[in-house]
Amino acid sequence: MLKRFWGGIFITFFLLSLQGCGGDDADRPLTILVSVEARSFDPQFASSTVEWSFLMNIFDGLVVRKDNMTLGPGLAEKWEIDDTKKIWTFHLRKGVEFTNGEPFNAQAVKFTFERMLDKKLKARTTVPRRIALDHVEIVDDHTVRIHTKRPVATLPIWLVNAHMLAPKHYTETSAKEVSRKPIGTGAYKLVKWAKDDFIRMEANEDWWGGKVKVKTVIWRPVPEASSRIAELESGAADIIANISPDQGAMLVSGDKGKRLQGIQGGRRIYLGIRQNFGPFKDIRVRQALNHAVNFKLVTDKILNKHGSRMASIVNSPNVDASIKPYSYDPQKAKALLAEAGFKDSNGDGILERDGKPFEIKIDVPASRYLKGKEICESVAANLRAVGIKAEVNPLEWSVFLSRRRKKKFSPLYYHGFSSAFNAELDLGVLRQNLYANLTDWKNSEFMDNYKRLGQVFNQAERKKISYRMQRIVSDDAPWVFLWNQYDFYGLSSRVKWMPRPDERIYLPSITLEEKK
Repeated sequence: MLKRFWGGIFITFFLLSLQGCGGDDADRPLTILVSVEARSFDPQFASSTVEWSFLMNIFDGLVVRKDNMTLGPGLAEKWEIDDTKKIWTFHLRKGVEFTNGEPFNAQAVKFTFERMLDKKLKARTTVPRRIALDHVEIVDDHTVRIHTKRPVATLPIWLVNAHMLAPKHYTETSAKEVSRKPIGTGAYKLVKWAKDDFIRMEANEDWWGGKVKVKTVIWRPVPEASSRIAELESGAADIIANISPDQGAMLVSGDKGKRLQGIQGGRRIYLGIRQNFGPFKDIRVRQALNHAVNFKLVTDKILNKHGSRMASIVNSPNVDASIKPYSYDPQKAKALLAEAGFKDSNGDGILERDGKPFEIKIDVPASRYLKGKEICESVAANLRAVGIKAEVNPLEWSVFLSRRRKKKFSPLYYHGFSSAFNAELDLGVLRQNLYANLTDWKNSEFMDNYKRLGQVFNQAERKKISYRMQRIVSDDAPWVFLWNQYDFYGLSSRVKWMPRPDERIYLPSITLEEKK
């Protein structure tokens, strides 16, 4: 930890020297510490919330999600849909340029979507499939029509992550190079990426959105929360992300110049239940796991009384409030396991069925999610109390991601997803055959309703379908429903900023104050 701490201080002062010393405090680079590193700056290959934070500052979409999570105009000033509900017309901003001087226009929009569909590229983005893209039609330089194969009510939301690309740059530059040299229309441009060390961004002086308050930003990956806190306390960092409430309390108790900023986030934290593990095919077993978890103990002892037990995978304001969290009831858990054929035949405290002891591992990324390892250890103790031998298996984030891509997790895995603040998109995390649905859970009624939901524009009908789907998920228990994450950030005295519920750090929202 000391090595990383002093290394962080050295890097920070080195970068300051590049700016020149003796300037106003507000002119010093803003230093942000995050828990994980970026793997690519190609937006069509992004796969984590941290990467989306980087990308949303370099690129723009046709539609933007504002700090209050509502949608607003981005590179498209306005849009409308025709009577068939399959043709969307977007009217583009004029006079916008990419940071390499290329014009942003209808051709750039068409190119971006066609690149998503390039089979040779093998892009990871799911936007074309989510919006049922048929083709993009150029009407004129500043007007495009997006044609879909079927009505898709949520199309504007999906376009938030459809970052527009500069055609010439992304055509003439190799895939490997563009992953390190992004060109967008965003508020910032990437100046240097020293992998596993730091990322340097500088303000795009010609950004169409106006002049930003912070000129230079340094992002650094620091996996250990204690190291992030140490660097904030030393003055080597201005914003630190992904810290726990107990760590935050210690931070502010010792230094009046440091602030703890919290917000009820949109991330849902759960244990995915792999359906390919025999016992977990039984609904009674999955329900038993949920009843076995003493989440009040987690809240009181690990989360410093912050956070609430998850009831539905849908976020407010779209949640069905009639759905209540699973109660902590170890006796009910034991009864359900007994109904499923499990018993302790040899008196060792571990249940068996068909001569096999009920033994599982819980995979957890050690540094990605707030108190993930500690929460899993608490859950494992709960499971052992009802006769399931559970072992926590901490993994480095890169290893966890590799296993996620290959769907090679243990029977239980600790995971989270950031809400889209839209019922359909949140529910879609569990749709059948989705690469992100690592549980392999299948439910025909859920899928039938999901297909209907995507084509319904009437809000009352959408709500009705959504509520039914939420109930199916709650009853069928493809997850151990854990908690609604409360996000904490540590801030230096010169930072004025209110975090977003989606965990993304949008730099134009940050103001730096001069020392008095």
